[in-house]
Amino acid sequence: MSSSSNKDGFTLVEILVAMAIIVTIVSMVFGSYFATSKSAQAYKSRMTLSQQGRKVLGQMARQIRCSYADKADKNTYTVSIPQQGKADPASVINYFNGNSDEPSGEILHLVTTSGFLLGQSPSNGLFEVTYKLDKSRGLLFSSQRRFAATTKSAVQKKKWQQIAEDIESLELAFFDGQKWLDKWDFKDKRELPCAVKINITWQDENHRQYQYGTIAYIYCRKNQGKETRTGTLVSANR
Repeated sequence: MSSSSNKDGFTLVEILVAMAIIVTIVSMVFGSYFATSKSAQAYKSRMTLSQQGRKVLGQMARQIRCSYADKADKNTYTVSIPQQGKADPASVINYFNGNSDEPSGEILHLVTTSGFLLGQSPSNGLFEVTYKLDKSRGLLFSSQRRFAATTKSAVQKKKWQQIAEDIESLELAFFDGQKWLDKWDFKDKRELPCAVKINITWQDENHRQYQYGTIAYIYCRKNQGKETRTGTLVSANR
């Protein structure tokens, strides 16, 4: 007489197949979640930099558009004129100066009627505004003070306020009515530029780069037969 016994359970092969299916499903779910999370993080970083870029460019463009230079003597723009009738360079008030490669980091200096910084209320009068870029740390600073029509104000200590971070590069160009120049010195030109082009590149923590740019046309040049319409071109490139 023979007898057989049947045992309920899973074979080793069945267990391995089931585990493989479970691992595959978990991997697919985790992969989808990781991709979605990474995409959301990239979008958040881009939106943060976009907001920062628009605010900084908006402030700089607004102050540039409202740039001011005294036209009491349009040939010299000086506080005092020597007896020979020629302007002493040391006595010329520096109403506008810009250079992206300035060794001191002070890339833009101007006198403007738009006297307020990010997070501050508008003020009336003339203001002396300076922008400084710390390339090693990717930080942009701004200094603002009441304008005093004297060359002695240049030696006064500036109070800096950080307005942007994570900057990879910042480039300025100045339009003289015919061509774009890489720097502008009021003491040499004796006039303001017609427009200023600003290009800023930001880099996020994942080393993705975003570029934003704007062109600001200076209002007070409109009586000189130059193009003065205001235009803002803000774009972002990964």
